[in-house]
Amino acid sequence: MSHETEETDLAIGQHLRPLLRYGMAGLLLAPGASKFLTYGTSVRFFESLGLPAPSILIPIVGALELGAAALFLIDRSARIAALVTVPIMVVAAGTAGPTWQNVGVLSAALVLIAFDTPEVRRYT
Repeated sequence: MSHETEETDLAIGQHLRPLLRYGMAGLLLAPGASKFLTYGTSVRFFESLGLPAPSILIPIVGALELGAAALFLIDRSARIAALVTVPIMVVAAGTAGPTWQNVGVLSAALVLIAFDTPEVRRYT
């Protein structure tokens, strides 16, 4: 890879990373919180999708979504948060159907994983 290409990738990552982090945090906060605030409704919804043990799955997924959103907001371990988010969004798209939210978060997480390098983090 040429030096010019590396600089271009670094510049893209520097500008894109904060947008991805804040966007994903915003899209994860509401569903994460709603799993706790509307627990019964969430359990029934997961049951209708055929997911196993929804009463156990709801708090786990809710905690993971809220935890990932918090990590994105405070800019700590964003890559790990993105890695945790990917399987959640794949299951969401596969069971509830692809929506702009779950496909958007999935896409953003994959891009963040690709661009979240030490060089980019150093300048953002």
